[in-house]
Amino acid sequence: MSLSLPSKISTSIRMSVAKRKLESRKIGLQDGNPLEQWGLAKIKSDIKSNKELRELLGQEETDRDAIKEYKLFKFRELLEYVLENSPYYQDLYADTDIDPSEIRTYEELERIPLTEQEELANKPYHFLCVSRKDIAREFTSSGTTNMLKRMAYSQGELLEIVDSVISGLKMAGMDSSDDTLQIMYPTITATWDPGLVLSKACALAGFNSVIEDSLDVNEQLNTMKKSGTTMIIGTSSFLYDLSKQVRELIEPGELGIKRIICSSEPLTPDMREEIESVWGCKTLRQWGMTELGLANAIECENQDGFHLNNPDFLVEVIDPKTGKILPAGEKGELVVTTLRRKCMPLIRYRTRDITSLIDEPCECGACVDQRIGDIERWTGN
Repeated sequence: MSLSLPSKISTSIRMSVAKRKLESRKIGLQDGNPLEQWGLAKIKSDIKSNKELRELLGQEETDRDAIKEYKLFKFRELLEYVLENSPYYQDLYADTDIDPSEIRTYEELERIPLTEQEELANKPYHFLCVSRKDIAREFTSSGTTNMLKRMAYSQGELLEIVDSVISGLKMAGMDSSDDTLQIMYPTITATWDPGLVLSKACALAGFNSVIEDSLDVNEQLNTMKKSGTTMIIGTSSFLYDLSKQVRELIEPGELGIKRIICSSEPLTPDMREEIESVWGCKTLRQWGMTELGLANAIECENQDGFHLNNPDFLVEVIDPKTGKILPAGEKGELVVTTLRRKCMPLIRYRTRDITSLIDEPCECGACVDQRIGDIERWTGN
């Protein structure tokens, strides 16, 4: 069904307003790692608009130590916010005598109770900190734990997600209007459609995209040729199966695919090797959770750990049995705090994913925040 003229005008105005708000559109590949540069721009904007942050961090260059202080500040700010607005956290912290102003080091985060996935699954609206009228979209997903979890997002938060997706795509290699992203999620059963999020991000960034949900290999290939596809994104298992079928139909590099992004599922070294040998290009992993905003981390072309959406998250790795925070390099459970969310923020949320923090700078040039290493599921053993 085609849009009426008033609807087209309204949509055009919304797109124009959204584009002006996107920091990612201002970042070029020549500026350094686009995802890191996007994060730094967001952090600097926060510092500029907040007197307390300016006094705390001054006007110095935003280095790793400054980012740690920034995240602790945002953590304290978020604690105060949920104590005022979240029924769930008000109950959780009722007997803990928490004073947000006392959280001054990462070690002191252990004083704050962890948020369990079961609690979010059982009573999602207890986490809500805004009026229902302020909710723009709700997403439900079971992830890999088979627990249905519902998350709500405001319009501004959705735009921030799109902004980070654009930065991640730029980091992965999309850099001009000549690029076309082919989006393949034919087996996704969640109530949110990653294809729509990705296509909206591409439209706002000035990139081309095409959604192809067919399970048929020939239809996928025909769409690539017709659309001039240069990048592909989809679930790891589907792209692996597709690659095995394509092996006898094309030569490596024949279609000009310059990057493949595998998401939603683990990607083993053997799967990556198969995909790369068939298409003749690098394959990058993407990691995310519906509860955390769908798209949260992605590899760069060096394939050495996941780069996070820097300003959005404070991440920790803990011993899943004792809850003790582990140092960089040691494997444990990934715990995430959504620092900038106001609709349904999560504090010290247990992901059930096992990984480690990487302290060393990446060869891509990113050096001001930690990355996370290979991710595997926690079995409880």
